[in-house]
Formats: sequence, C-alpha cells, structure tokens
Amino acid sequence: MRVVKLLFICHLAALVFALGGLLIILPHPELWNSTPIGVRIFQFALHWAGSLHILFGAATMLLFGLLCIDARRTLVFFAASVLISIIVSLLSLTGVPLSTASFSAFPGPKLAGIVPYSLPLSWFYMGFTSYLLASKLTDRLGLERQTLWSLVLGTYFLTVWDLALNAVLVSGHFSSPTGLLNGYSSAYGLPVGNLFLWICNCLLLMIVSRWLWRSNLDAHHLAIWLPFAVYTANTGFIMALNLGSGLWSPLLLTAVFVLVPESLVVFPREEAHPRPQHPGRRALSQSTWLLMRSGARAISHWAVRIRVEGLEQVPRKGPVVIAARHFHYFYDGYALLRAIPRRLHTVVALDWLRSKRLRFAIELGCSLVDWLVVLRSEQFREQQASDTSRAYSPREVRRYLRQMATRAVSLLRAGEVLVIFPEAYPNIDPHPSPKADLQQFLPFRPGFVKLVELAERDGHTQVAVVPAGLAYTSENGRRRRWRVIVRFGPPLYRKDFASAEQMRRVVEEEVQRLSSAAPPPSAPQMESPLPV
Repeated sequence: MRVVKLLFICHLAALVFALGGLLIILPHPELWNSTPIGVRIFQFALHWAGSLHILFGAATMLLFGLLCIDARRTLVFFAASVLISIIVSLLSLTGVPLSTASFSAFPGPKLAGIVPYSLPLSWFYMGFTSYLLASKLTDRLGLERQTLWSLVLGTYFLTVWDLALNAVLVSGHFSSPTGLLNGYSSAYGLPVGNLFLWICNCLLLMIVSRWLWRSNLDAHHLAIWLPFAVYTANTGFIMALNLGSGLWSPLLLTAVFVLVPESLVVFPREEAHPRPQHPGRRALSQSTWLLMRSGARAISHWAVRIRVEGLEQVPRKGPVVIAARHFHYFYDGYALLRAIPRRLHTVVALDWLRSKRLRFAIELGCSLVDWLVVLRSEQFREQQASDTSRAYSPREVRRYLRQMATRAVSLLRAGEVLVIFPEAYPNIDPHPSPKADLQQFLPFRPGFVKLVELAERDGHTQVAVVPAGLAYTSENGRRRRWRVIVRFGPPLYRKDFASAEQMRRVVEEEVQRLSSAAPPPSAPQMESPLPV
C-alpha cells in the first residue's frame, strides 16, 4: 500500500500542476515568454498538464484494485474502459454524436494516431472510482437491489463529475490557441452535444463491467478511503477551476450535486465502538432484569411449564439476535427469559395502547430493562389524523423506528442479546391478530437481518442469529395450563448468506422446524428441563 499512497501523492501533485498551468501559466504569458526557461516550462505544461495527473490517477486505482479489490475484476474494468472509450471515440469521428471532443488538437501520442492515450485511462480511473463509491453507498443506505443501485449511482457519480468538469472548461474563461484546453477536455471524452448519449456511455461502461464480474462487490468490507480521496481530489480540482475563474454558480452546483452526494459514503461516520453505558444505568437495568427473572418462577407454578432444548447453541458471550416464533403475547417472553441465562433486550410493539398514562408507565418499565419499543406502521394506515383513541399517532412511527434501530445497533455492538419476533403478531393475543388459528405462521419480516447488517458495518461486530422455536401444548385440568418446549437452533451469520432475503428465509424455515410438536430430526438430543 505504500506504493499506492505514493502514486496518490503524485496524482495530487499533478492536479496542482495542472491547476497552475490553467490558472497561472496560460493566462499570464508575460511570466514565461521572456526567458528560455519560461518557454520550456510552457512547453512542458502544454504536453503534460492535461494528462500527467490522469496517468498517476489510473496507476493509483489500478494498483489499488489489484491489491485491495480483486485482480480479475480490476483488469476486467480496465479492459472494458479502454475498449468502450476507444469505440465511442471512433464512432464520434464517423458522425455518431457520442462526443464533441476535438482529438486532433490534443498534443502528445495517440492510440491509432487518433484517440489520445489518456482518454481510456481517464475512463478507467474515474469510472472505477465512481462504481466503488456507488457500491459502498448502496451498502451504507441498505438498498435492497444492490446491483441496480450500484449501476445507477455509479453512472450518476461519473456523469455529474464529467458534466461539472466540462462546464468549466467550455465556459470561455480558458481560451488559448495552443489547443491545450481542447486536448484537456478530450482527455475526458466530454460529449456536450448529447447529454442522453453521454449518460448512456457511462451506464454502458458500468453494465458491461458488472456483467463480466458476475457478482457484486463485498462493499461491506471495502476500503473506501482511496476511491473517496481520488474522487474528492478531482472534484476539488473542478471547484478550484471555478473559483479561479470567478464562476460562482458552477462552483455551488458542483458542491451540491457532486461533493455532497459523494460525502454520504463516509459521513456520518459509523460508530466503531459503542458508547459505554453509565454504570448506574447499567446496574439498574441488570437489577431489574434479575428481579424479573426471579419473579418469573412464580408463573411456572400455575400457568406454564417449560423445557429447553439446545441451550448450548446460544453463545455465552458476544452479540446475539434471538429470532423466535410468536405464539403467545405474554408467555413467549417469559419462556425465553427463563430459558436464557443472559440478560435479554426484547423488541416490543406498543401500538395497541389506548391510554397515554399506560403508555408512559409501560415505556418507563421498558426503559428500566432496556427493552426497545416499536410501532407497527400498518396499525395506523386507516387511522385519521384527528383520531385520538390511540396512545400514539402515525407521525411517531418513523421516530420510534429510528430510535429502536439506533439502540439495537448500540446494544449489539456492546455484545448484548436482542430478542425479536419477526412475525410481529402472536397466535394468541387479546388484540386483533392476522393469524387465523394456533398453527398458522406469518412470513418473517426482514427487519432483524437489517439490524444485523447495521451492527456489523463497523467492521468489528459479528452478530450470531439464533433461531428459537416454541412448541406449545395445552394440559387438561381445572384450569388451562401450557407446556412449552423452547428449542434453539445453531447460530447463523450474515456473511454465510448471499443476500439478506436468503438469510431471512432460512431463519424462518428453521424457526418453523424447531416449533414443531415432535423434536426435529436434527435437533439436539440433550434436554435441559428447568426447575419448577
């Protein structure tokens, strides 16, 4: 990586040199035409100011890709950039309106005597940078269709950057009979005359490269600092040209439409290490949890008996998500509380509350044990804005969701256990439930996988997702008494699945299997009956 950093420093120096050539040497001939040394400097700037930083930029991204991305993918993108840029350039010379660049005015060597050699290099290093930024941004935003959004955002980054550069170069503030600016512009292949075909050129490069790759990048572990730095440096180059030329409107537009979207790749920074919980707050939460766990014994004497299978599957330390079946609105939480010896943080839905006083009391209780509150959005779809029968309003749904996600990520990064019922509704509930009978399962919602992905974005956290099945049977007698078997499956990890949807589906199938009345064939044979 030292060589990569050295090449990047040379790229920055070459950008500064190009700025000096465009803003100082060309507009002020009196500085160089009176001495032989000045003439030599001008001749050097004429030949290299428009391409030297392109050479270093291409070398930087090529070596970075070979070392940090993948040799095959990097070379594929390089080959696609070279071939497509040459084809587009040659077609533009035959009358197809793909580019308006004047290649003949560009000083220096050309491919086939026509296309400047720096053209395919610029397509490669800025196109490759744009696609890496797009892949990382897609991962940070958690967009479902990674391939589609990577192509769209990659095309956007490359197009708006090209547009910003061309806007300043053709503004009329850089006029010189030497052809330097025409050559500089042609080095980036700027088809000003047809924006639609211009966008198609960029999109074609992204699509062909991605198709030849055959799979998406592992953007989650992608070292984005260098692509971000290269793109920022080249954007800063454009803004410096605007500033030196007094073009304030393009300067503002470049900042808004180029620099700001790119900054979303790294800002806001993700919390690498969670803030430690206040000792007093943690002690209160731990004490309340122990009190709940001790008091839960009384329930077993009159309401429910539980048996645990596969408890050894639950990691004794580290972040864990328990994805459990939701059968009973109350006993599910009790059974898991009795079964797992670790402190649990359960995600609970309170959208059914009607009393604001009760809302305050329950939320206070949840905060004491660090339980997370969420509101199910579908419960508010038919509610009128003037309806005051509920304790919550539709406007609060998003706020509670953000608070829950933020707190859940913090707990997981702190190594805690999070309990989630992905079905969202139990079979037995005093409130209306979409489940028609005691055997029905609802499709798992993907939110628990999303929380795992958010927690693991710091590059250090690895969350174990443990499927938990609950098998209920009813005892006959004077009063109804439940027997429940709590079964835990092997822990699953996000990195072992190709997509979030695949993991969601596997966890759902495993929970259903573990919730069957008879012990599943692959379930652990040892049992851990709890004392009652």
